Amino acid sequence: MQRANVNRSFPMIRGAVMGPIVRALDAAGADCDALLLEFGLSRRQLSDPYEILPLGRYIGAFERAAQALDEPWLGLRLATEMTLTDLGPAGLVFMSSPTVGSAIRRFSDTLASWQSGVLVDLVRDDEWPMWRYRIADEGIWPRRQDAEYSVSSMCHMLRIVCGAQWAPVEVHFEHIAPADIKPYQRMFRAPVRFQQPTNGLLLHAQDLDAQLKSADLRLARLMERHATDLIARDAMPRNLVDQVRDLVTRRLAREKLVISDIARDLGLSNRTLQRHLNEAGTSVREIIREERQRSVEMLRERAGLTNAAIARAVGYADATVLWRASRNWDQ
Repeated sequence: MQRANVNRSFPMIRGAVMGPIVRALDAAGADCDALLLEFGLSRRQLSDPYEILPLGRYIGAFERAAQALDEPWLGLRLATEMTLTDLGPAGLVFMSSPTVGSAIRRFSDTLASWQSGVLVDLVRDDEWPMWRYRIADEGIWPRRQDAEYSVSSMCHMLRIVCGAQWAPVEVHFEHIAPADIKPYQRMFRAPVRFQQPTNGLLLHAQDLDAQLKSADLRLARLMERHATDLIARDAMPRNLVDQVRDLVTRRLAREKLVISDIARDLGLSNRTLQRHLNEAGTSVREIIREERQRSVEMLRERAGLTNAAIARAVGYADATVLWRASRNWDQ
């Protein structure tokens, strides 16, 4: 199979992540090969853990596997059974980092070598630090199993390094609450909130300073280099407009969007950045407006999200500011 290039229109994931799903299907005696074929996949493809798969196929196969096994909480269970190799370099970087905070940050940074098209970070804007995970493409839906697997995997890794009794302050999921939420309470031992703007774990601030006994800085640097090489090998250079759009999307809800900051991160002066964007028929302000409008339209399609929550998710102070901006969009 020809290896595909990775760009914004092709969010990808490595074949290794299908390992837990395949093992679960085989253990239950399900027709795993037929399910894989339904999504254009095969065991031969998946025998290479580095094989690039379209993210949408993986998400669809995960949802289909939960149906085939009649196990709505499949993602929660598989997270407790996952191995570090299922997460590639990011898993090893996590375990070999010196503190919990650096482990989460390095994991989030290197995850791009294993999975693209996701918004993942650690933010400390409020009283409680939060690790967040969300697939950027709103068209990939439903995606409950991946969200629950990803958040539960982070919880599982934190319990490996912090102790089995560790629990988050709170857990967030973007999908609606199922009829039975007891499995979540057993898994996380913390309040779980659904229909949120993103998926993630709220942590105690002191958690980030905890030392990891498994720290190995040499291994961490080696795996970070490996992740960087993988990203460079499989990434297609993107034009400047796409780079700006990507930065805006990642920072929409958590940072004040300043043109000079975006220019600096791209290694350009303000004037050079704006000149290139002008030649492409756009501007930073126009890109910010487009991304806010797109995000608001997507979030409004989800039942249960208040205007205030949507406003915060796109970087507005409150629902009134969102309403005023929306009026300008419609003109």
